[in-house]
Amino acid sequence: MSKAFTRESDENDEEDIPSVRFQLPPGTKNYITKEGADRLRESLNKLLDRRRLGINVGNETAPEAKAEQRRLESAIRKLQSILDSVVVAEIPDDQDKVAFGASVVVRHGNGEQEDYQIVGVDESDPAQGRISWISPLARALLSRRMGDKLRFRSPAGDEELEIVSVRYSRE
Repeated sequence: MSKAFTRESDENDEEDIPSVRFQLPPGTKNYITKEGADRLRESLNKLLDRRRLGINVGNETAPEAKAEQRRLESAIRKLQSILDSVVVAEIPDDQDKVAFGASVVVRHGNGEQEDYQIVGVDESDPAQGRISWISPLARALLSRRMGDKLRFRSPAGDEELEIVSVRYSRE
């Protein structure tokens, strides 16, 4: 594909930076786990180091170098904006109940088990089992306890889930 038909964001190799920011419900704080905030800070520090060291700047007159510098600056601004907007959530007192930050093992009706962590919108990564607290599955799990069974409507249809365990990280 010709370079003329690509967006700068198509070439961004900063995989730790959320590509799409979900809209939070009005008046809602932008909560994040401590681990998620640490991951975002680490990503920001790597980008700032790249900028300080001048990596990928090369010949400053080359259009590719200037485009790379713009992408780097854009990624830095985006991460700074995210970090300025987040509130690190505390681990709840009642750790037997599913709440923000919980890692929850659920058993599907077919016996298969999956592990999910309920996290903020800026740290969600479903492929890694980190689901946003505003996702339908997370909302169905919130306030439940180990042993609870619930009906969940997934894209594949209605399903019965059982909560096998609830735990919180003490990092």
